[in-house]
Amino acid sequence: MKKFKPLYYYVALTNLMFFLGNSFYILFPIFLKQLGAPEAHIGIMNNVDKILIIITSVSIASFIRVKNKIIVLRTGYLLMTIAFISYIFISAFSWNILIIRILHGIAFSISMIFGTNIVFDIVPMKDAAEAIGIYGITGAITNAISPFAGELLLSKGYPFYYIFAISAVLVFLSLCVTFIMPKPEPHPDKSSTETRAGFLHLFRSFRFIIITVAAVIFGGCFGVIVTYLPNFVLSTTNFQFSYFFIFYIAVLIIIRFKIIGKLSGYNINRILITMFFTGALLNALLNFLYSLPILIGIGIMYGLTHGILFPIINTTMISLVNTNEKNTANALYMASFYGGMMLFSLPLGFLIDYTGTYLAAFNSCAIAFLIGIILLSFNALKYGAIRITREAPVAVE
Repeated sequence: MKKFKPLYYYVALTNLMFFLGNSFYILFPIFLKQLGAPEAHIGIMNNVDKILIIITSVSIASFIRVKNKIIVLRTGYLLMTIAFISYIFISAFSWNILIIRILHGIAFSISMIFGTNIVFDIVPMKDAAEAIGIYGITGAITNAISPFAGELLLSKGYPFYYIFAISAVLVFLSLCVTFIMPKPEPHPDKSSTETRAGFLHLFRSFRFIIITVAAVIFGGCFGVIVTYLPNFVLSTTNFQFSYFFIFYIAVLIIIRFKIIGKLSGYNINRILITMFFTGALLNALLNFLYSLPILIGIGIMYGLTHGILFPIINTTMISLVNTNEKNTANALYMASFYGGMMLFSLPLGFLIDYTGTYLAAFNSCAIAFLIGIILLSFNALKYGAIRITREAPVAVE
């Protein structure tokens, strides 16, 4: 791990507390189930915030180069605190929950995008995959900690409202830290290319489109896992679903600290294809969830997949554009990732209700990963190897 600027560690700390609160909402489908919601409605409620993430991300992409990003980050944490407090007042399943989910989505996208933009601003591109990968640990590790803690509280008879209150306190602490952060000292750009207005011109590059589609597929399959795996495990086995998240995070941490920083110089296409194959395989293995070792094995495979794909796809999208447009590309990555979560989880929720099995959703994700392999293979054959090695647009062989 390289020694980054002090601001990096402050932003990482706020991200940790922010996600410790936000990851409690992995349990939100269980809360909705207790309120009597069917799976299709759970899919809607659990993913309507993703619509706002897409809208907000695309809107942010048009004015992403605001100078004082810490003030905007602070605003995101403030809105998130308000949203989390609002969950405490939910007493029955109602479409009024949509209002809270909308606020949650807006606040999440502002906080997530501007946190990562600060990271990309203060590190050189050659270190970006490692920096964003390690930074991402502070968010990913909460996928194990918060659901485990929440599941423990629920098993002890505590209502969900305790979880909502804890989440509000945690994100409020993130807000407090923003007031003691040092001022950003951006890494100097080596490219003097003039930045164009908007973001649609980025999609004139077919390479950029393919990587964006890869981000959508990856995000979609991630969304299906976090939305439906808990109820799938609870309804079909006697295992604790938190085992999946514990082993997934353990592997992810190893990947981010020991491996991710060494991958930038390798052929990115081959890395993505390999990880997409692993993603297809782990979704297929959910058809054979007959023992705890299989669940643990799937968690390990997912840790490998997510641990590599999130920072590599993110950094690759940014590498494919001019240096002055990296914040815009980062916002589009977030829109693609969380847009994929919505595009997959919503219709697959209806598919689960129609077929009567969660496996229909997981098998659909396996097929989606295979389609991604075809697209990435075409990208490799047409444009050659991609290696993230410099500040301006990515090196291509």
